[in-house]
Order: sequence, then structure tokens, then C-alpha cells
Amino acid sequence: MFDKLGRAVSGHPWWWVAVWVLLVSVASTAALWGFGQGGIFERLSNSVSLVPGTESDTVNKLTSADAGGVTLTVVIDKVNITTQAKELAQVMADHRSDLSSVTGVKSVVDGFQFPDPKLPQAQALFSSAADGFVILVNLDPGLTDGDLKTTEADVADAVVTLQDNLRRVVPAATAQIVSTSELSNAIMAQIRDDLIRGEGVGLPVALLLLIIVFGGFLAAGLPIVGAIVTIGVGMGAMWTFTFSTTVESFIINITTIIGLALSVDYGLLIVSRYREELARTLEKYGYATDGSRIPRKHAASPVVREAMATTIRTAGRTVFFSALTIAVALSALLTLKAAMMRMISLSGIIVTLLAVATAVTLVPAMVVIMRRSLIKPSLITRIPGLRRVVKAVGDSAKDDGFFSKLAQWVHRHPIIIMIAVIAVLGVMAFPLRDMQVRTAFTDYMPEEAASTQGYNLLQKNYPALMAPTIVVVADRPPDKVDGLFKHLSELADVDFVSPPAALQDDAGRSVISVHIDVENQVGSQITKAVTDLREYDAGYPILVGGPAALQHDFVRSILDSAPLALTIMVLAVFLLMFLMTGSVIVPVKAIIINSFSLLASLGATSFIFMNGWFGMPKVMGMETFIIVCALCFGFGLAMDYEVFLIARIREYWDAGTGNDEAVERGLQRSGRIITSAAAIIVAVFIGFTVGKMVPIKEIGVALAITVITDATLVRMLLVPATMTILGKWNWWAPKPMRLLYDKLKIVH
Repeated sequence: MFDKLGRAVSGHPWWWVAVWVLLVSVASTAALWGFGQGGIFERLSNSVSLVPGTESDTVNKLTSADAGGVTLTVVIDKVNITTQAKELAQVMADHRSDLSSVTGVKSVVDGFQFPDPKLPQAQALFSSAADGFVILVNLDPGLTDGDLKTTEADVADAVVTLQDNLRRVVPAATAQIVSTSELSNAIMAQIRDDLIRGEGVGLPVALLLLIIVFGGFLAAGLPIVGAIVTIGVGMGAMWTFTFSTTVESFIINITTIIGLALSVDYGLLIVSRYREELARTLEKYGYATDGSRIPRKHAASPVVREAMATTIRTAGRTVFFSALTIAVALSALLTLKAAMMRMISLSGIIVTLLAVATAVTLVPAMVVIMRRSLIKPSLITRIPGLRRVVKAVGDSAKDDGFFSKLAQWVHRHPIIIMIAVIAVLGVMAFPLRDMQVRTAFTDYMPEEAASTQGYNLLQKNYPALMAPTIVVVADRPPDKVDGLFKHLSELADVDFVSPPAALQDDAGRSVISVHIDVENQVGSQITKAVTDLREYDAGYPILVGGPAALQHDFVRSILDSAPLALTIMVLAVFLLMFLMTGSVIVPVKAIIINSFSLLASLGATSFIFMNGWFGMPKVMGMETFIIVCALCFGFGLAMDYEVFLIARIREYWDAGTGNDEAVERGLQRSGRIITSAAAIIVAVFIGFTVGKMVPIKEIGVALAITVITDATLVRMLLVPATMTILGKWNWWAPKPMRLLYDKLKIVH
């Protein structure tokens, strides 16, 4: 297959470039402008409930403020409702009708319209700090999505006018709408800004490092072009998903990070192997290895095409196998109940396949088109200072060098090195014993956004409008739940419990909101309260929901599905690695080592964020889905480097080289690629930590530490050490499996 692909790409490069240009043009247009259906940032969403069908999801749907029609809360701040009450009441009297007359508005409620402002209903709408008040704008429940957007926009215009008139009385007054859509828009804007900022930092740094690695702009730009195309087409694919399912807003950042990382990985390997094969081909035809004696037009084509065909047959096969392994590993997430995790899995699979597709078609096609331009030395190599750097870290076409000497050193002390590396990984993993998990919608809300500030004011100064800690739905009317109300009032650290109220559209059921005065509203104390309540016998059915319950159900769903997901992942990786190497030892060893490395990286990440080190924000717990993503994508990146290294070692082993020498040569040939790719990818990951969204910072740091750990301790030291100890047994397999390998092998 790869022989045919190599000939097709090297023989018809312009055709492949044209196909990718067409694909990325259509996909990018769809993602950015949407062909009149809204771009991807307009179509993404933010779900509060993560696992459909769970108890917390049921409670959320029954008690959602939107269940009986959307309510927009207008928060008026920086006014004095004690000394300026008369003036404020007059402004509201003048503008209340402006709000209520908006098409789609059902009713408008504020504290000044009550005959007695001291009534509890009125006081609930005044700030406890006497510095503001709220207006509840209730919309018609039957509005379509299009009408809802129009109504919200018209209300926003009316609120701007209201703020202008309030400032005539109180110059510092502010008016801000707090609603699900406003908060989602703020999150979306932050995600978009973080994405631009992350790529703005990551791509230039990646390009600079690639220039150093390849010693020229043209070669360095090839993996970046592949990455841009992968991201563009991937965003277009996610845009199409929004028409059939919910796509969470942060997924675009995660898949962009992975698409960029894998594209650089694969592109780097392809271009590096091409330059190695080119040197051999030039020597074969009697040309100077710098291409200086090649005729400008005709003679370069056969040389370039032959070198590229060989590259695709070897390195192309390696990156394809690597991508296939990652895609199969990510498919294990499809077994999880959480729709968000399944979408992350699907998006990850797509960008992985796109990354390898561009690496084995687009990048080689551009290389062939460049011909002589890519062969001759770059101007950068003529700069004295840079010449040394490029020579030190650039392409290597020798079997002896720094990495082979490193492998020889490992051969002399394999057991000591193995024990030392395992000890370091153990220390890194130790913080996992104290790691806390957290899943809270509020963690995604940008602090600087006006809607977030309005939301925070509601939580601080409006007790009756605060988001409850726990929500209980009882299968009894409000006047029949006294015992339950008393029990809830006696919970530890309870601030207050709202009186039982009839459930919307169901007077036979009641809802009770519990407010508990603790800093972490989804912490272990609240989670225990949720689980205890679910076991409480009220004498009638009750449902327990709220933020902590949503988090508990999400974590529980992941843990319940984890055994099956892990089984699928392990078996798939074992099978694919076996078909690559013909060994049962190599895949088992890879799974064990990579798993240990991932736990160590996650422990180090947890320690950094739980303590606020290196400028990272201090958190009360690691985001749950980020942990899952870091483990899965980190495992994929680790398998990338495992495949790069083992595939090269296997080439030498099959050629009759002894085990230790095969390790030395394989590490020498792949070591620079692995470490260079790691440095570039770490720069990309760190670039995404300059944003403001904490979960994206977490996955950026987690993957950066994973790559650093894997490319240094694991790939350069631990793997050579274990391969030295095992010797020829590295390649052992039972006879029946050896026969199976001979029939099904997909690499050799």
C-alpha cells in the first residue's frame, strides 16, 4: 500500500496539493462563516449536565430556570438603594415598560414595583449590601431559537438605554444581564481568544525550533503547513457535528492542541527521513549530498521522487501505524456514558487521522514540488553562530553520535538506570494520593467578563437568587414535605434552606434548594452530603441534584466505564504493537512503562496546580475531564515516540544487527527526531497556558510534562535499559503468534 502511495504522491504532487487546498478552503469557510448557518464559535455550546439520564441530569431538567421559559436577570450595581431609592424607583417606572414591551417578554419584576418594598418578595431583589438591585425579565416559554436570540438582543438594547438613564442619576451605575446565553457567550469569547493567543505563541516558537532542526525556512515550514491544514479541516468537521449533536466549546481548543502536536510530530519524521533518504539517493547516483551538481530541471526529479517514495514506504508506514494506534486508543472513550467524552474521542480520532493524512500526502507532495530548493543548503547554515546550532541538533544521517553513545552508556549500567528512572517517576506520581477532582461550570466563566461579575454579585449579595448547593425534588406537594425540610435544615454548615415550592408544571411535586456555606461547592463534604441524601429514607421518592451531584454522577459514569475502556485500549495497543514488531514483550512493556509515565506526569501536574507553582493558578481540584483527556492524549503521544523508536530499532534487528547495536543505531537515528519533536510540542503546549481558561492551562501543562518525561526519562533511558536487560527476548513471541504475525504483519 505504501509503495503505491509513495509512487502516487511523488508522481502527481500537484494533484494532492490541489485536493488539500480545496478541502481546507471549504472546511475553513464553514468553520469561520458557516455558509449562513453560523460559524463554529456561534454553534458550540456549554452543557451544565454532562451525563444524560442520571439523577442529577433529571433534577437539572426539572428545575432549570429555562424549563418554564428563559429568565434574564439584570443586575444593577454601584447605586445606593437607601439614599437614592426615590430616584431609582422613578427611573424604573419610566423604563419598566420598555422592557415589558419587547416582543417575547412575558413579564418584568423588580423590587420597586411592590407596594411595600419591605415585603420579602421585594427584599429578595435588593442587594444585601444596599448597593444594587435586580430585574427579572421572564420570556415566553414557546419562543423558537431564532425568536429567543432576537428577544435577548432587544432586551440587551433596552438594558443599555436603562443604564444610560440610571447614570444620569448615579454616574457610576452599571447594568449587566446574567443568563445562560450571556455566560456561554463570555465563555465562547474567552475560548476564541485563548485559541488565538495559544496558536499565536505556539506556532511561531514551533517554526523557530523547526528552522533550527532543519537548518532552513522551507523544510521547517512543511510540518507547520500540515498542522494548519489539519486544524482547518478538523474545525470544519466539528462544525458539521454541531448540526447533529452538542459540541462543547472547549473541545475545539483540545483538538487544536492535539492536531498541532501530531502534525508537527509526523511532519518532522517525514521530512527528517526524507533528508536521510535523499542523501543516500544522491550518493547512489553520484551527486554531491548538498545537491550542488544536480541539473536544475530534469535530473532532480528522479532523485527527489525516489527518495520520497522510499520515505513514504518507511517513515510513512511508521506514522500511519502510530496514528492508527492513537485513534484506536482514543476510540475506547466512545464507551463512556458522557456525551462530552464521546465527542472528545471522536474529534481526537478525526484530527489524528487528518494529521497523518497530511503527513503522508500533502507534506511529501510539497517536498517533491520544491525539488532543488529543498536540497540545497539554506542561507541560515552560512551564519556562523547558527551553523553550529543547526549542526548540533539538526538532521543526522549517521549511525554514530550523541544518542548512540548514550545508548552505550545505558548498556553498561542498565539495572541502575532502570531503578533510578523508576524512582524518579515514583516521586513524580506521589502527589496523586492527595489529588482532588472537580467539575464545575463556574470554572469556565472568565473573571473579567461583565456577565461573570454580575453572576458573582448574585452569589454574594442576593441570597434568594444564589445558585443552590443541593437541589432536592420530592414526589410530594410542598405542604407534605415538612420532615424532609427539617432534615435538610439540619445538614452540616447549612446557611439556609429555601421553603418548599411546587415544581414547575407539576403541583404534586416540590423542589427545595439547600445553600451550604463552604468554599468548595463541589468538594468532598458536599459530595458526601449528596450521597447521604440519596440514601435517606424520606418515606417517598426524592431526587438529589445540584453542582456536586452533577460532578459525582459524571465521575461515577467514568469510573463505571473505565474497566471496559481500558480493556479496549490495552488490547488494541497490544495487538497493533504486536503486528508491528512480532513480539509480545515489546507491547506489554510499552503499555506498562507508558502507564507509569502517565501517572507520574499527572502527579506532577496535580502538584503544580494544587500549590499554584510556576505562575499557574491554585485550584481546589483538577478538572475531571481534563484528567481523562490528559491520560488518553498523553498515552497517544507516548505511543508516538514508542513507535518512532521501536520501528527504527526493528529495522536494524531485521537486517541482522545484534540487539544492543540495533538499540544504539535506532536511538541514534530517532533520538534527535524524538527530542526535537518533544521540544517543539512542549513549546506549543506551553503556548496554550498563556490563556485565561484554567482547564486549558491544566491540559497544556499536563501534556507538556508528559512529553518531557517521555522523551527524556522514558525513551532515552528506561526503554534502552529494559531492552538491554531483555536482550533477544525483546522480540520473543510464542510460535502460534509468530505464525499469525507472518500472515497479518502490517509494517514489514
